[in-house]
Amino acid sequence: SVVNVFPNLSFNDPVGIYNAGDGSHRLFVVEQPGKIKVFDNDPLATNFDIFLDITSIVDQGGGYTEEGLLGLAFHPNFSENGYFYVNYTDYGPRRNVIARYIVSSENPNEADYQSAFIIMEVNQPYSNHNGGQMGFGPDGYLYISFGDGGGGGDPLDNGQDLLTLLGSIIRIDID
Repeated sequence: SVVNVFPNLSFNDPVGIYNAGDGSHRLFVVEQPGKIKVFDNDPLATNFDIFLDITSIVDQGGGYTEEGLLGLAFHPNFSENGYFYVNYTDYGPRRNVIARYIVSSENPNEADYQSAFIIMEVNQPYSNHNGGQMGFGPDGYLYISFGDGGGGGDPLDNGQDLLTLLGSIIRIDID
């Protein structure tokens, strides 16, 4: 059976739910159109805060379900440095963007939008198979997945090409 754990909250195309690992017991829901909502991990919660809103720079490609804000990862020392990372799609050219943001020094439930720092961008040839998950491993490295770049059956064979990051999971020493 399916149970709605947070019946008093609603989300717009959620793609992931995360904990910052900072002892606050807050949950962060990533919404594909470009928002991250934060709220207390309480089934009776009735409200949330907008932790980050990057809808103005995230592109979902006119309704394709494989683009948008796709991933979130909190730095292992988030409680000390306030760093977190997002993976989203943008256009001009079509690409995945990995960016670091910092939590607001005045409000732990809000990110500093102006703190955006682009770590890397990877061009995407198609609007599907963009991947997007990311997370820190026990080794402290940031692992980022990139889809094969799309098209039915991976027509560019990116999944077999070691000269492209498409179709890969990469590891970055973010520090």
